[in-house]
Amino acid sequence: MTSTDSNNDVVFLPDWRSGNPYQSLLAQALLAQGVRTGFHTMPRGLFALNRLPALVRNSKTLHLHWVNDLIAHLVWPQNPLLRRFKCLCLWMDVMLLRARGTRVVWTVHNLLSHESTDPGAEMAARRLLARCCSHLVVHSASAVRELEAAWALDLSHRASVVPHGNYDGCYRIADGESAALRQRLGIPTDAVCILFFGAVRRYKGVLALVQAMSKVQRQDVRLVIAGKPNEASLKAELDNAAAADKRIVLALEFIPDDAVASYFSLAHAVVVPFERTLTSGSVVLAMTLGKATLLSSEAKVFDLGDEKTSWFFHSLDDLSALINGMELSELDARGRGARAVADTLAWPAIASALKRIYFLPH
Repeated sequence: MTSTDSNNDVVFLPDWRSGNPYQSLLAQALLAQGVRTGFHTMPRGLFALNRLPALVRNSKTLHLHWVNDLIAHLVWPQNPLLRRFKCLCLWMDVMLLRARGTRVVWTVHNLLSHESTDPGAEMAARRLLARCCSHLVVHSASAVRELEAAWALDLSHRASVVPHGNYDGCYRIADGESAALRQRLGIPTDAVCILFFGAVRRYKGVLALVQAMSKVQRQDVRLVIAGKPNEASLKAELDNAAAADKRIVLALEFIPDDAVASYFSLAHAVVVPFERTLTSGSVVLAMTLGKATLLSSEAKVFDLGDEKTSWFFHSLDDLSALINGMELSELDARGRGARAVADTLAWPAIASALKRIYFLPH
């Protein structure tokens, strides 16, 4: 998928607008400040950036958002000499662009890809990319410190903290949709609902979440898992868990944009179990929609939640205990706190910060 012309100041790579409004919201905010943005898919293989069409690579800035395709070929080889050769090619790829006057900016969303096959090799590739990019963007100060520790690099002069913007205006709900969904899913009106939302993957800890639910004693709780599993075996395991515990409610299907707000309207809290990442659009979405969050202690790296918005847990037993003790009044209060945080994540300020980064000296 591409959307480029000769007048773009910045090109986003790769084009991941489908299914996630993040890049579109950022591009709209940049355009309001006079920065024209295009989109392009990421080529695979050696010298990917220099194989982009001329009108793309000659833009003032290439903004890398997710680099899985760019560095995947560095991770596959088992031969160390071949890996070094490919790393050298990646370094040359970026430096050739910079020598021609194009800035290469990378927003580091993850320490590693979610299902990395060789974490050591991938970490080395990401460290190399960090060293040769013009500038890095990270969504929180805590994430910068984690990257510095993982990469053994001083990022004080090569990285900037720019928050992940909110999702205001993206998801709306029509009258009666919430009640209709509640009835379809068989959720009692007095039940406390905890929502897991998004693509259902093992690495997200969804099975651990189900296990934690089995230790919850209270019966007035419903755990709603909404999203499409990527494995038939994972779906079967969740189906079995729901058959054994009627408090687990499944909607194991792709949730279209016009249904997102309906699912969140059911929730008193949103749970993001064990996702190892430096940022989370799911947490920002929950906060945008005014929902309290249940987060792994590792999520403190987001610099979003605190005792006014979230509960943090270190283990399954912690999570079960939190669910057992939750009160509606506290859930509502933390939901209001979450919405207050979302108000600080406005796109105009984010676009202004990125505009300065895009036009720094090379």
